[in-house]
Amino acid sequence: MKSIGILIAALLVMTSNASEDERSLVLFPFGQGAAVQPADDFNVEVEALNALYAQIKTIPNLYVLRFRETNPSVRRAIDENRLRRDRLTPPFNEREADGTWRAARVGAVLGTDFAFAGRIEESTYDPNTREAIVTISGDLIDVSSGEVLLSVAETGRGRLSSEQNDPNIARIAAVAQAAEKIGAAIRARLAPPVEQPTTVQEKKQPDRKRERAAVTLFMLILGAALGGSQF
Repeated sequence: MKSIGILIAALLVMTSNASEDERSLVLFPFGQGAAVQPADDFNVEVEALNALYAQIKTIPNLYVLRFRETNPSVRRAIDENRLRRDRLTPPFNEREADGTWRAARVGAVLGTDFAFAGRIEESTYDPNTREAIVTISGDLIDVSSGEVLLSVAETGRGRLSSEQNDPNIARIAAVAQAAEKIGAAIRARLAPPVEQPTTVQEKKQPDRKRERAAVTLFMLILGAALGGSQF
């Protein structure tokens, strides 16, 4: 049993080392600007949120969650009067009276590292050109410091082919293009930098953290092996 316990401890060390660098981001629903053309069968806010979520959830070491008012942490903050219910609707990238970003305040309740909030500035479809245009703006905010790490506004375009007749096909293409551009900007800001190979003249500094973890894991496994040999 002692050997099993040591092996479990070794597994926990490995798990801790693998996840200690993971960060989290909350993605807020988009607000709507004045240049959004209504469409009865197309919700541009939902489509844009889904498209952007699909883009940024693939960023390494980044856990992305969508904001929901029903989140237990949010509901508890409301019950304890730490958060007002009227602060739970777009736009979230606005400053409160004390100067803090609304997105950062809610993000702190959720315990995330980052928040992204914005709005749909434009969503139109021209039946003459058969082209849809969607513009999305937003801010990437560091929750702990309140610093705006990135402000972005991107436009996407989609046009129907001669065989297509549904305007929503063009709208979806426009949303996807805008979301792809914003996702790329967020990835460039948050993705870990690619380590460049060192030249012959450069002496690479040892990674003390990894060395200590490796030694600890080796000692635990060795102890398990020695303990098991006593039976």
